Amino acid sequence: MVKARADLHLHSSHSDGVYPPERLVEMAIDLGLGGIALTDHDTIVGNEELLSASAGLDIQCIPGVEISTDYEGFELHLLGYYVPENDEILEKRLVAFRGDRHSRFPKMVQKLRDMGFDIKDSDVREVLETAASPGRPHLARILIDMGVVDTIDEAFEKYLAEGKPAYVRRARPDISDGIRLLREVGAVPVLAHPLYYTGGNLRELLHILKDMGLIGVEVVYNYDRDTTLEDNIREVQRAASGLGLIETGGTDFHGDNTHNDLGSMTVPIEVIDRLREAADVVSRS
Repeated sequence: MVKARADLHLHSSHSDGVYPPERLVEMAIDLGLGGIALTDHDTIVGNEELLSASAGLDIQCIPGVEISTDYEGFELHLLGYYVPENDEILEKRLVAFRGDRHSRFPKMVQKLRDMGFDIKDSDVREVLETAASPGRPHLARILIDMGVVDTIDEAFEKYLAEGKPAYVRRARPDISDGIRLLREVGAVPVLAHPLYYTGGNLRELLHILKDMGLIGVEVVYNYDRDTTLEDNIREVQRAASGLGLIETGGTDFHGDNTHNDLGSMTVPIEVIDRLREAADVVSRS
């Protein structure tokens, strides 16, 4: 019997998640999910582990990636689905993106030290040596361990979010370059958590991005705002109506209290079929 639901937005310990890919597969199977996608930030190193761990098991796993991009000064994230393994073009660009992350992390640490927080060199080294894509959640967890804050959300609200005292802006590619890069390697570009965009009309944005080559939009997503999941879904569906974009969704699971529990927000398993078909078309174009 084919399982009916899929969570298509997960992060592993290779970026800013807590669990390794093989553990994510185990957890998803235990929950009865039929499919998952690994979408680590700016790295695909976990995809081989994901596919190896799921081989022969009753679950469909999509190798993916999440890329931070810029659109007219606003940060927008792209999910890339069915990312190929060992692609030199993609890996070269992702290495550059990760380099920006590695150089940014010590700058944020120094800002916190300047504020009087005694962050240990050993804690910083551990993050930089073990995480392919070090980010603000890693630093937030250090602050939790130090007793500075109680939660990752508190760390962001007080110190790490844009406009807060320890924030350091990271260089980001233009979203048109991100879409082009994903399509060049045969992956399916999807706009992640679109309601975080505050730069104007979402429908106009989706029109523009579709003209650039966008293939999908994340519809099922839980935002930290005073609306229900159903309201969010309807809002994005209205904006995307008639554009022919594949509707995806997922939890953005990291394994901590920053996002949602694995499998708590899902889409029909048939979405995986649509993404696979789209990847086949992109690969032939």
